[in-house]
Amino acid sequence: MYFIVNEEKTDVPIEKLNPLFGYQPNYRPQGFSMINEAAVLSFAQNYGDILGVLKTLERGEELIHLPTRKEVMSARIDERIERVPTEHDEMQWRLIRLGQLAKCDVWVPRSDQPKQFDGHLFRDFVLHEFHETLDVPRSIENIDVVWKFGPYSIKSAFEIEHSTSVYSGILRLSDLRAEAPNSNYPLFIVASEDRRKKVFDELRRPTFSGPCLRLNEVIRFLGYEKLREIDELSKNVKDFDTNVLLASGESVPQIH
Repeated sequence: MYFIVNEEKTDVPIEKLNPLFGYQPNYRPQGFSMINEAAVLSFAQNYGDILGVLKTLERGEELIHLPTRKEVMSARIDERIERVPTEHDEMQWRLIRLGQLAKCDVWVPRSDQPKQFDGHLFRDFVLHEFHETLDVPRSIENIDVVWKFGPYSIKSAFEIEHSTSVYSGILRLSDLRAEAPNSNYPLFIVASEDRRKKVFDELRRPTFSGPCLRLNEVIRFLGYEKLREIDELSKNVKDFDTNVLLASGESVPQIH
């Protein structure tokens, strides 16, 4: 016996639905039969919510294919391989130096504190202890560089994207934004100039640009060359105005 609750009506040609469950487009069910459980599991893994799929097909839109665990793990492996200690560490060091010049306390993940660049050991220039408060959530622990005013207030946060999966850095900033949705400090994705479009495309995704997070409005893109230029120009000054980075960061362009 089956009970149907909260039913919804949709109008989708069966020829479009059949292939999603592994059937031929012209298949017609006979009598009353259950869908193969393996087909249901495969559908859920590939597309997610059945009602959402039906509504999408009804509107004539293309379905979004969910990445498989294998694809996600592959992206993570690629990220680990490509995060080599070259430009990533260089950008991290430059942000550490600029943060200190701006009279900020600087936090980098504990796993990064033993790193060094150009003879500068990161742990000699950053905070060693993490202090969690309502305004400084636990999620910042793994963000590449965080500028703070003392241990209890965030000034700015930076994710350096030197890997294939741009969304990994955006996800970390997304977690920070979700835990502190009313914050107004700037967030940055730092990446090579040829990744600018990729960063903007990711930030336009509904997941990130929706009314809750609005990351497309609060995250700015800062290119490697621009950061190098700012850092080099600031080497002979005693103070650094953080508004320089804000002015240099690029907002997500509006699509007309």
